Amino acid sequence: MLRILIVSEDADRLAEIHRISATVGNFQAMTLQEGLGRFPLHASRLRLADLLILELPAISAQQMQAVELLRQQHPGLPCILVTPAPGSEVLIKAMRAGIRDVLPWPLDKAQLSEALRRVEATHVPRAQDTAQVISMISCKGGAGTSFIAANLGDALARHLGKRVLVVDLNRHFGDLTYIVSDKIPPSTLPEICSQIDRMDSAFLEACLVHVDNGFDMLAGAADPVKASQIQKDKLEWILSVVQPAYDFVIFDLGQTIDPLSIGVLDHSDRICVVAEPAISFGRPGRRLLDILSALHYSADKVRLVLNRTGRKHEMPRATMEEIFGVKAAFTLPDDPAAVDEAISHGEPVAKLSRRSAMTRALHAMATQLCAPAEAERRTRAETVSPLRRLMLRAKST
Repeated sequence: MLRILIVSEDADRLAEIHRISATVGNFQAMTLQEGLGRFPLHASRLRLADLLILELPAISAQQMQAVELLRQQHPGLPCILVTPAPGSEVLIKAMRAGIRDVLPWPLDKAQLSEALRRVEATHVPRAQDTAQVISMISCKGGAGTSFIAANLGDALARHLGKRVLVVDLNRHFGDLTYIVSDKIPPSTLPEICSQIDRMDSAFLEACLVHVDNGFDMLAGAADPVKASQIQKDKLEWILSVVQPAYDFVIFDLGQTIDPLSIGVLDHSDRICVVAEPAISFGRPGRRLLDILSALHYSADKVRLVLNRTGRKHEMPRATMEEIFGVKAAFTLPDDPAAVDEAISHGEPVAKLSRRSAMTRALHAMATQLCAPAEAERRTRAETVSPLRRLMLRAKST
């Protein structure tokens, strides 16, 4: 997916370019309201971008020199220049500076679409962006989604030697980190989003909870009010920073389907729907799966996880699969002794109960998630459903 950095000093034009770019393709866009003179302060963003769209209301000789300097400092970064009524002199100077396209303002949707397609046609994906993204979501609270997300991350790191980051995107009093660690988070996801201008690998490293070797966590919002600072474009930018550093990035989405969680689901290689073999999960669980299908997430991307299996008087697995219309990909046992001990101590279950049924099941789940072929992992659905398009138009909060 093409990463676009859109830059303008004018907030209205910045928003308009971002809006148009979102309608012409499946791109990952980040906006920056800044002038050319302050570009050196945002070098990390420029390094992460695959394309720069630069809007200038007027182009003076000094500004053109700044553009030429920018192109010299970032020769591998394609640039599209947007400016009102560009004359022949501007076009010639832009070509000499290595500008890929010069588009007039007001921006024409068809012209921008064609320019983006040309960049996309020659874009070579970065080989280091190898992290597999897994989203954990449930239709009801209390299903064990957070416990599974945290301890699956531990299993991938502990048993399989993977580099794992678990992100708490449950925006209702997120306390995911305390399930497997007693460390106080140095920063939270809303706090990072409020300082997105500083975002690079070094800054992010200082914000993480380092649970164990190869296993890190990013704390969520302490309360729903602060969660409003988390925005879709900023979250996607954070994801672009962490992907080169990890093998797996796991998101705990809680029970929320909105533009923010859809943005994460769009980037996910696997969507794990967590439910219990109980009748209370039947109707809402099936509804959640129907919503994911309406959003055009392919059946091979969605995985049903049945938690707390093996209890007395539970619904048979075959019955739950018939209700949901899909087979259970993973089953996790009801193991209250091991789970309660791990949660009470704030430690991974595999650390305190290495031979427990839950530890073995999580190990098996981690092993299976490592199995998909590289080509399958990188598949992204191009079709955008009407429902997803409608929800993504809303302002993400």
